[in-house]
Amino acid sequence: MNSPDFSNTSPINSTNPPNETSFSLLQTKDRVVCLVLDVSGSMTANNRIDRLYRSAEIFLLQIVEMGSWVGIVTFQSTAQIEINLQQIVSENVRQNLVNKLPTTAGGGTNICDGVRKGFEVIKQKYSNLYGSEIVLLTDGEDGGMSSCLTEVGNSGSIIHTIALGPNAAPELERFSNMTGE
Repeated sequence: MNSPDFSNTSPINSTNPPNETSFSLLQTKDRVVCLVLDVSGSMTANNRIDRLYRSAEIFLLQIVEMGSWVGIVTFQSTAQIEINLQQIVSENVRQNLVNKLPTTAGGGTNICDGVRKGFEVIKQKYSNLYGSEIVLLTDGEDGGMSSCLTEVGNSGSIIHTIALGPNAAPELERFSNMTGE
């Protein structure tokens, strides 16, 4: 009552108290993340596949929060689901996810197919992608990424990109910039 905000106001002379402010949480959504991991042949150079493994392992064991949902997709010329969304409720779940991380690489590179497969994993739990996350670990050596830029931009998903090499295509950075990360 000693605040200057109240110095020029008159007291409320009413038998009815003023309306109380209330807040209603209309919708909440768990954190949903899909790791989209490059296992193409170029990932064998300069220990990139090992760096990918270690980065994803740290993310799964130390960074992603309890209660989050995580899935894993790998891609080369085509993409495949390694594990559908799992809710992290224990250290055992974290370790089971780590056990699904790739350790070998070979084949061509199709980042768009990997991202689309990541979207598919997320859509198994949620009807839309808004607010979901893709963590894309790749060397970015793919000249065909422009074919899905519009789809990625309109998805509502946030794409975090980690480039594991010096020759990433410029579109890789655009994935992150377009989706707010």
